[in-house]
Amino acid sequence: MIAAALLAIAAAMLLVRLGWAGRRGAAAAGWVLAGGALLVLAAGVGAWGVATGTVTGMAATLALVLHAGWRSPARVRRPAREAPSLALPHAPAELARRAAVFVLVVPAAFVATQWLAFGAQALARRAGTGAADATVLSLFLQPLLWALLMAWQMTRAGPARMIAPPVGATVLGTLFWTLS
Repeated sequence: MIAAALLAIAAAMLLVRLGWAGRRGAAAAGWVLAGGALLVLAAGVGAWGVATGTVTGMAATLALVLHAGWRSPARVRRPAREAPSLALPHAPAELARRAAVFVLVVPAAFVATQWLAFGAQALARRAGTGAADATVLSLFLQPLLWALLMAWQMTRAGPARMIAPPVGATVLGTLFWTLS
């Protein structure tokens, strides 16, 4: 039964690979088959079954990727390009724009996410969470939220559009404080 489930997982990865080639139904069937085989393994031998099933799936996937790489044509080499020169800003407006981006993305986003994390901590304490758990929540949330907020800001077109994310985080933090 274990061997059949492991073979089913390997076959499922082949179906997923066929799904990448444009047969979407095959990919869905592959994922369903893999999930079912993992459930059978979990019910049969517990965590060991899930671990062996996962490793089998990874090995089958690696074999499929290596096979695809082996069969793909060699890439045409292009001549090396010269590295582009980095021009430092000389105009005061460009310097001001870069400084505004830095201020919005680093300290403003930090303060906004710190406020949001403190608001989440206050809300968690109001909900009955212990002091230590609420503190850990804020210590976990702040860097995670800061990274997400900075990534969101860096996808905006200019400094004016980078203002909304930290303002939204601050408003949400204030709402959490108000509710607590």
